[in-house]
Amino acid sequence: MLEVTLYCIGKSPHLSMPVTGFLMLEKQGRLRITWELDSENRKGFPYSLILGAYVRGKRILFDMADGYGMPAEELSRAVGQSDFYFRRSFSKEQNSQLPKELSQRMYPLGFHYHVSCQGNFMDQVFSFSEWRKELFQIIFNGASRRYFTPERFECEPRKKDTPSVLFYTRLWDPEAIPALYESILKINRDRISLVRELRNRYGSRFRGGIQYSPLALRQCRELVVNIRDSQRKRYLRAMREADICVGSTGLHGSIGWKTGEYIAGAKAIVNEAFQYQVPGDFQEGVHYLSFTHVEECIKQVDGLMEHPQEVYAMKCANKEYYEKYLRPDRLISNALSRVFPDFDAGR
Repeated sequence: MLEVTLYCIGKSPHLSMPVTGFLMLEKQGRLRITWELDSENRKGFPYSLILGAYVRGKRILFDMADGYGMPAEELSRAVGQSDFYFRRSFSKEQNSQLPKELSQRMYPLGFHYHVSCQGNFMDQVFSFSEWRKELFQIIFNGASRRYFTPERFECEPRKKDTPSVLFYTRLWDPEAIPALYESILKINRDRISLVRELRNRYGSRFRGGIQYSPLALRQCRELVVNIRDSQRKRYLRAMREADICVGSTGLHGSIGWKTGEYIAGAKAIVNEAFQYQVPGDFQEGVHYLSFTHVEECIKQVDGLMEHPQEVYAMKCANKEYYEKYLRPDRLISNALSRVFPDFDAGR
């Protein structure tokens, strides 16, 4: 049994998924965990989105950042603190800018979404400020973060003669992130156009819209869904009932959290072209169809709408991929198997 010490400098929701994976493995009797919160950042992490693990003298870091937003020297310092460095947003091209001895330590971790489990210390609340944040989550998401366990997302593939399509999304405030101002403007324009086209084209077979916010009300009031429908708890029920789910690129070119949710839910996926790589055999035309502009997205959705058997085949492929690569315990066991070949990832 592996003895694992997990450490981090903050309790970011980004870290909930890898911690969930470790805790699931502990429950299976495959490892034992201790946890350290290094709130003073004595280890010098460049940001709070890194989870560290000490295992058999190896330093393993899990970087859950959206992309490569930090300077190369900071990333080099973070990778230099590790023996193995797993990134949620993994790019061979970006990694090649680092010294070879560092880039060779880096591996793709895989898709990401917020998922939790009983005892997940990322989602436990102790202080008054944490209770305030938890109350906001309950109001905003319809449930506490601890509610969103793996089984809340998982579905068995179902055949339907008349598929439906889903796309809920949000707008980012460009003023809040000046460095990404132009990028955010484009993201928002594309999301608004996509929701409008999907709604106009598919009518009652489409479910989705723009999340409520003052910015959304100013820019596209007619596409804004009511606050209750955008709660994550209600959204998950809608996602589980849908057949074809549309995903868009996030900040820093990241693969959106919703894409991971779609895979967990065994859905057919039409997704904006990926800028980052993931582990395993996730293939264009098998697990998803890609697009680079609104018209191409509509064409891809049309093709699936007209061929329900292809929708079902894609659902089955994503169910299999989830079980092999994305379920939180498998995500972590695959990473540990790369570090320790004797750790049986297929168990």
